[in-house]
Order: sequence, then C-alpha cells, then structure tokens
Amino acid sequence: MSFVGQNIKRIRAVRNLSQAKFAELFNLARPSVGAYEEGRSEPKIQTVIDIAHYFGLSIDVLLTKELTVKELYSFNLVNQKLDALHQGVPVQKLTSQASLVAQSQQLDYLVNYQKRDYLENLPKCELPYSTKGKQRLFEMMGDHMVVDQQGIHHGDFLLCEKLDLDVDLKSLSGEVLLAVTKDVIVVGRISEGEAFHLNPDNSNFKPFEIDSERLLELWLVKSKMSTKLNSPQKMEAKVHSVEEQLKSLMERMENIEKNNQ
Repeated sequence: MSFVGQNIKRIRAVRNLSQAKFAELFNLARPSVGAYEEGRSEPKIQTVIDIAHYFGLSIDVLLTKELTVKELYSFNLVNQKLDALHQGVPVQKLTSQASLVAQSQQLDYLVNYQKRDYLENLPKCELPYSTKGKQRLFEMMGDHMVVDQQGIHHGDFLLCEKLDLDVDLKSLSGEVLLAVTKDVIVVGRISEGEAFHLNPDNSNFKPFEIDSERLLELWLVKSKMSTKLNSPQKMEAKVHSVEEQLKSLMERMENIEKNNQ
C-alpha cells in the first residue's frame, strides 16, 4: 500500500499550500492532486522523486510510511537550520538524468533503442549525483531474482550503466547484468563459463542463454529503487538453522572420532 496520497495532503496542510499551488510547483493539473490524495490514482515515479527532493524527504518514507504532522514540522526545522548554516551561500547541485524504460515500453525499446527522437521522449528521472557514464532506468519484469522475498522484485526500478558489447565478461563474474536482445530484455547474474548465461538468483527459474549475435545492448545494474520493504527475519532464521545443523554435524563427527580411538 502506498501512502503518497495521504502524505501529499499532510504536506500541503503543514506548508499551507492549496491543491492548485501544490500542482503548480510540480507542473501537475489540480485535479491530479485531488486524485492522489483520495487514492484514485498514483503519481508518476518522477513526480514522487520531485516531491521528495523539494521537501527534503526520503522517497521510501514518502511512499511507505504515513507521515505525522509532528514529523513534517521536524523536517521543516531541520531544513531551516541547514539553510541558516549555509548563510545564504548557494550550494552546488550535483545531479544527472536517466531515461526510464517502463515495462509497457520494453517492446518498443527493442525496436527504437537507437532512434534519437524516441530516446529523447522517454521519461526522465533526476538522480542526486553527477555521472560521466551513460545511465538508464529499466523497470524490472519477473521475480526470478527474488529469494526468500529478498532481491530484485517485479516492478523495481534498476539503475543501469551501459557497457561495451566486447567487455570482458570474466571481469564481471557475479555481477547483475541487463541484456537487451532483439527478442527480449533480460536480467540475471553473470557466471564464469564459455557460454554467455545470465543466471536467476531463484533456482526455480532457468538461466537465460544470450546469443551474442542477437545482443543489442548490455547494462550493468548498479542499484535499484523499490517500494517493497521486506523483513530479513526469514533469512536470519534460515541462517540460524544452518548454523545449528552444522554444529550438530560437528558434534557427531567428534563422537565418531572418539569411538574410533
């Protein structure tokens, strides 16, 4: 469940902003703000990023937590103190942009990935740092990188850095790559071997074998943006279980050695 609509309403109340003024700040239609607050629609990811940056909030907090009026006033006080420390000296803003390829656009991307007009019309997301390499955001399709509810989920946004097609794959062993082929966009973990395979983290899925003749682009997955916050308790329980089994096995081996002496 996303709390972004409720949080927008509270932010407006704390900042004394009308729906029209809020819409003007982020180039939105006023009815869209009402729809967000009433839960009839969700803002685009770029709008969420813009709102979070403008009010000095974490994107995860804005999406996944119902903010209280007290917390919002605290954020305001922190921002005011930071502004006072800068004493009016402008702070250099280091940002860059990455085009977003959503799930619904992926087939179009296979056809138009080299067309300048198409790429320029893709949605742009502002990143809070500058970069020299070419970066792009891809929306994840499938849950083959999820193990025990952890990993890369369907619908996560993957921030990727473009690689040369002749890159030494052995140097990338263990890294998560995104391959754009003439047929499909796939994500997986590269492993050593003669064939080019992208392996799922979930063993219930089969590896993807990449035909180099049909490979169009190769991207290194640098990070992800997700709205799924899962507790690591299940993983911790499995690790504890393995530790207990190992301890039991060691004790049995010690007993066997004593009996053979």
